[in-house]
Amino acid sequence: MKQKMTINPTYKQTFQLNLKMQKSLDVLKLGGADIHQIIQSLIQSNPFLELKENYQETDFNHLENIAQTHTLKDDLYVQLSAIKQDYNEMIIAYLIESLDQRGFLNLSAEQYMSDLQIDRSTFEKHLHILQSFEPIGVGAFDSYDSICIQLKHKHLDKSYKILRKSKELVLSKNNKKIASKYHMTKKEVNKIYEDIRSCNPFPCENYANESESIIIPDVDISVHNNNIIIQPYNDYSFSLNEKLYEAVKDNPDMKEYFQEAHFFLDNLSKRNQTVMLVANALVNIQKGYFLYNDELTSCTLEDVAEKCHYHISTISRTINAKYYMFHNEVYPLKNLLVSKSSTGDSSDAIKKAMQLLIENEDKSHPLSDQEIADALVDFDLHCSRRVINKYRKIMHIPASSQRKHK
Repeated sequence: MKQKMTINPTYKQTFQLNLKMQKSLDVLKLGGADIHQIIQSLIQSNPFLELKENYQETDFNHLENIAQTHTLKDDLYVQLSAIKQDYNEMIIAYLIESLDQRGFLNLSAEQYMSDLQIDRSTFEKHLHILQSFEPIGVGAFDSYDSICIQLKHKHLDKSYKILRKSKELVLSKNNKKIASKYHMTKKEVNKIYEDIRSCNPFPCENYANESESIIIPDVDISVHNNNIIIQPYNDYSFSLNEKLYEAVKDNPDMKEYFQEAHFFLDNLSKRNQTVMLVANALVNIQKGYFLYNDELTSCTLEDVAEKCHYHISTISRTINAKYYMFHNEVYPLKNLLVSKSSTGDSSDAIKKAMQLLIENEDKSHPLSDQEIADALVDFDLHCSRRVINKYRKIMHIPASSQRKHK
């Protein structure tokens, strides 16, 4: 029988980031302090990049606010906003907020299921989402669990299964029993320990050790005659030394310096335009807050993306590590994003009403979470006891039994 080979071409549309686009996205993610450092470095090292004469060097450091750098939880929420999987916002937020300083969950699986009133499959689905975030190993119950997660992520399946099934043997380094039980050679057993040593038992330790850093806002927001004015805080003004380039353009090294300066200024301009566009959209949504000190309106990444005609991931990059100045105070731009409760009410409105109720409660008989939920109905706000419990923990407000004064 004669065989015949045929070729059936298929067409598939793909999208790939080239180096230029990737660099542009990298600049978009940078905060004001990072941009400030890059500019200072380029001015000193690149002969073609110059500050214009009318720009005051002191403008760089007009306001240097000392505050904590972005936290582990900040980064987790940013990653959460970019995923496409379906998830319950209350469940995943409860898990993130319960992480300790090392990035470990501080309750048992059974306690989480009881608190959230969910079954095991729902809990494990949301746990898997959390454990898929960077740094890999976050959302574990302890360092042992964290190493297992990292082994699985690295596709070191054999080491992962043996560590899961024979924890005591591995931790006690009972190599003979491991070799006998799994029919392994000494070299294969040693490979298991090499795989384990390649993992970090405390993958979130860098967040716990972060030092204080300078915060430089990107946007200055002010109110004049009942009008909101939004303008760049650091409107960097640069020029490229074209005359110098004409004189040395035949030198390949000098040409590379010139291209570097031109490329950075192009990306910086695009970054600043995007930040201003997103800030305008956020301020327009929250204008009641800036004009009348109203509670923040419900506003999600999807809402901003729709107004700006950008992808959600672009909005997430734009908001990340960006700050605005208002009334001489600096705030994260992401604070203008407010989630909705299941009934559509703003979480900011619920939190403010909760704060008011707790400040004015009878200290000898403080309000329980259910009583707070019932009292919120008078404010035309509706949420469950579990939501009150979650917000109370986020706001670092003790339970009623701990607030009681004898």
